[in-house]
Amino acid sequence: MVDKLLNLALIGGEPILYLMVFISFISIAVVLERLFVYARNRIDMAEFTRSLVEQMNAGDVAAALESARTCRAAEARVVAEGLMNFERGATVAGELMDSMVLRQQQRLDRRLSILGTIGSNAPFIGLLGTVLGIIKAFHDLSFNAAGGPSVVMAGIAEALVATAVGLLVAIPAVVFFNYFKSRQKQIMSNISQLQKTMLAFTENRG
Repeated sequence: MVDKLLNLALIGGEPILYLMVFISFISIAVVLERLFVYARNRIDMAEFTRSLVEQMNAGDVAAALESARTCRAAEARVVAEGLMNFERGATVAGELMDSMVLRQQQRLDRRLSILGTIGSNAPFIGLLGTVLGIIKAFHDLSFNAAGGPSVVMAGIAEALVATAVGLLVAIPAVVFFNYFKSRQKQIMSNISQLQKTMLAFTENRG
């Protein structure tokens, strides 16, 4: 059993490096896709809120709905949901807006768990590659004792590359994960403000 595990360990860190390259491509793909999604969610909150309040004060629900529908941001979609059900009362409109909030949160949160997983586990995968590389270096030394420390040092230097690559993959993943979470938090805060604005008009309609 021990011999089998040793033989498995003697593969060294090279396969781990290939795995890290594969993981890095996944991380890059997720980051690019999420950047595109969040870039489309840009909205001028001050202007959007001002326009919404003006139109609602004027009783022009149709114009407010049209303005909300022309914007792709999550905030506008929630407002549009409330406006479409404006005449049904605050309770119905509020519940439907809450449902839309959950759908938008799921859309914004999609695939972020992949980045979180890569960011937290890539260093350990790299460390595994380093450990395997060191095991292989010492094993090679046992068959080439005449080479002395230089044999081990060369093997360890190569093995440490796996840890470096693991950190190189993990750091950007964590940075972008935190960035997207921060953007999501701001969007959800914007939505909460707009929901309260919408409900204020819905409760006092007529």
